[in-house]
Order: sequence, then C-alpha cells, then structure tokens
Amino acid sequence: MPYGIDRKTAELPPGFSVIHSNRMENLRNIAVQWVLKHPLAPLENEVFIVQSNGMAQWLKLALAENDGCGISAAISFQLPARFLWETYRTLLGSEGIPQESPYEREPLKWRLMRLLQGVSNEKGFSSIARFLSDDPDSIKRYQLACRLSELYDQYQVYRADWLEDWALGRDQIRNAQRKPDPLPSDQRWQAELWRLIQSDVPTSKRNTSRSSLHRQFLKAARSLSERPRKLPRRVIIFGISTLPEQMLEAMHALSEHTQILFFVHNPCRYYWEDILEERSLPLVEQAPHVTDSERVEITHRESLHHDVNPLLASWGKQGRDYISLLHGYDRPEAYRKNFSEIELFDDFIEENKNATLLCRFSRRSWI
Repeated sequence: MPYGIDRKTAELPPGFSVIHSNRMENLRNIAVQWVLKHPLAPLENEVFIVQSNGMAQWLKLALAENDGCGISAAISFQLPARFLWETYRTLLGSEGIPQESPYEREPLKWRLMRLLQGVSNEKGFSSIARFLSDDPDSIKRYQLACRLSELYDQYQVYRADWLEDWALGRDQIRNAQRKPDPLPSDQRWQAELWRLIQSDVPTSKRNTSRSSLHRQFLKAARSLSERPRKLPRRVIIFGISTLPEQMLEAMHALSEHTQILFFVHNPCRYYWEDILEERSLPLVEQAPHVTDSERVEITHRESLHHDVNPLLASWGKQGRDYISLLHGYDRPEAYRKNFSEIELFDDFIEENKNATLLCRFSRRSWI
C-alpha cells in the first residue's frame, strides 16, 4: 500500500487538508499516490501551487515514473501570486479585472518614477526631497521607485489593512492585535503617496489592488452556493516554506467548494512555535509589561529556548509563523480518516556511538 494512503477511502469531498513531513520525498510520494487514486476527469487540469520551477520539474518527474501515474500531463503548475490573481478574476469577473494589475511591482515602478518627480516640493515629502536633491541623472529617483514598488507590493499582501486605512485618509497602522497606532510623523508620506498612486490609476482600475480585490473575493467566495465551472475541483499546495495569511484565507474560503491539499515541509515533529533564539531572551526578560512575579517564570531559559537547535530558532522564523497561521485553519478531525497518516516524520539518524558530533546535534534538534 502506498505510504500514507488508505485504499478504502472514498473520494475526498471539498475541504481543507494538511499533511506534514520532515522529508520532501514523503510528501511527494503521498501527493503522487493521491492524484493516482483520485483522478480528475479527462482533459481536466490538475493544479499544483509551488514556489519554484525546479520544484515543478521534480514533481513532474515523480508523476511520470512507472510507480507514479506513468505520465505527467494535464497538470498546471502555478506560483502562489499568479494563481490567486487568476482566482480573483474567475470569481469576480475578468471583465473588470485586468490580466495584469496596475499595482503590480513592474508597472508600479514606472508610475512611481513619474509621481516622485512631482511630489518633491509638496508638503510632507521633505525626506524624499532631501534624498532627491542631488540627482541630475534621475538614478536616485529610479532606485527609490524600485524600492517603493517592492514595498507597496508587499504591503498589498501582508499589510492590506494599512493600505485600506490610508486610502480612507487614516494615517495609522494596525499592530498584531489589529489595534490602530498613529503613523509616525516621518513616515506619513507613505500613506499620502499611496493615495496619490490610487488617484493616478484610471478610475476603472482603481480598485484592483490585491488588498482591495482580496476583500471582495472573500465576500464573494463565502456567498457561493456552488462551485463556478472555471474554478478547479482540486488544488494542491506543495512544499512551500511560507505563505502570507492572505493566501491562507483565500484557500480556506475556496475549500467550501474545492478540494484543498497542503503538503507542508515541517522540520520538526513536535510543537515548536514558541521557541526563541538565544539573542531574543534578554528582550523577553526586560519586557516592560512583565511583573517581578512573572519574570522568574518567564526568564527560565530552558522553558523558553527548549534546548533546541539554534538554527531552528533563528532560521525557522518564517516557516514557524506560516505553520502557526496554518494551524488556525486546520481541522484534522475532518479529514484524518481519509489518510493512514497525516504526520509523516522520519528519523534521519539512528543514535550510535560512531555518529559524528554534527549528526548527534542534528538528531537532537530537528526530528
């Protein structure tokens, strides 16, 4: 029986399923066997969301192997941002949403290049004026436009609530608890520049930023009574190390009508979302909100650091946050019966006297 697959399981209905493993090979095997056991209709594309073309090629080869599907065809490999944009167009209507957003990084760069030329003398843009004061060849203006286009592109994905407030004239930012804080005076030009960008975009395309469309998409997805014909019946998100909450919200909304499968590369079988890297411990110890009675417990370094590999604590931040967000949407009891296992963790190294220090160090911390 293929690893992790229960052959007595019926077709998986629309839903949200998450498989964890510390080996990409295990994730690949179960993904291939799931596709083999639950084939879609002829001429219907299988949709994989991956983070690179290399990952797509690796999966294609596995699907084409004799012990896989025997052939790799009718498969659409997409990057997360492109898939999400096309899904917005499918659900909200392609007539009012262009194939390429005017707020995408590349077109936004040239729009900013033009806008920055005119804002230097305006009130509130003194810092930009100083930066561009000695720029005869417009090199600084181009570099700043590139940097700001990247920044606003990231805001659309990770800080959509900020952009929504700025568009409404509220110069504020929201913290992790969604509570608004005033935008620092030396940063208010960012909010004003976003309003200038929006006013410069043609009226018909003004509300097509990712942050604006995402809000419309969630509302439309939650009101669906059935799956639109152009929406895929199954989407497999494979091996991606981190995704923004915006993407997870969209996948969860789609799971009411589409089979959503997450194959997550998780380096540790145990709960590791609360571990801290060594350099963060003094900051926690000195936190101003901690009382003296609490400080004794909080500053117990073993309980905070858990004696883990420092690489996992320092390099795993993005993955840790991603897995933490994923847990908020995951309901294993709804799909556990469809799989023999949903946590496929292997021990890479057996404990023995001849193991090197690096091997023992890795085994203690990563499995």
